[in-house]
Amino acid sequence: MATDKYSNIGKDGIVKEGIFVRFPDFEPVSKDNYWNSNKHKKLLIVAESSYFEDEAESVYKSVFKDPVAWYTGEDTQHLIPIPETEPKKYTTKVNNWKAGYTPFNNLCKSINNVSNDFHCSAVYEEAMFYNYFLRPATVRVIRGKKNLSFKKDCTQLDREVAGTALCGIIELDRPDIVIFVSKYAFLEFKKHIDSKGCSFNNTHIDFVYHPSLPLSWNHRNGNGRQKFERLLSEYWIVK
Repeated sequence: MATDKYSNIGKDGIVKEGIFVRFPDFEPVSKDNYWNSNKHKKLLIVAESSYFEDEAESVYKSVFKDPVAWYTGEDTQHLIPIPETEPKKYTTKVNNWKAGYTPFNNLCKSINNVSNDFHCSAVYEEAMFYNYFLRPATVRVIRGKKNLSFKKDCTQLDREVAGTALCGIIELDRPDIVIFVSKYAFLEFKKHIDSKGCSFNNTHIDFVYHPSLPLSWNHRNGNGRQKFERLLSEYWIVK
């Protein structure tokens, strides 16, 4: 069930019932420190998307590969599968309570690096976390490596729903800074707000490279860890 705060986002648009009424597991997540800390301002970290393996469609009949059915279909029982043997498997994939994985550990290390006051073990302890696209990516194996990027799956429906959802979140939660950890999602959002004439004058919006890629995340002149920590120091930490 959607949090009341988010229930009207996108209502009567593409997703008639409201984006987070249809997809409550995709809501942004945070703990009290997002709102109430005297050590930092409000930070929203935005990743690209979750992903489903092919079995979600072939075995559990999820319609995630069909954007029209995903966003507008009457059959809401085949959105996020609930296997009998692992009932939380796919809910865990799509919800934003993420911790313990290398990318999130790297973000926490950087949060801890910018101030001795923090002992972050999950990003949502100090910030708000959210995935930009509201349809899981497919998994494509290319030269022996899994391609989990949503770019190969993205349609205009995805762009419109994702942009509408994040605009609504920013308007409600008023972060001081939004940091995308996906350049692709960042560029798509910028296109969306430019096309709609939206502006968030009191929110700094930027991107860094994804923290799961060691070469780009740790490059001394790159847009990874150093940029992330600089943005935190400049726009997030209370001095």
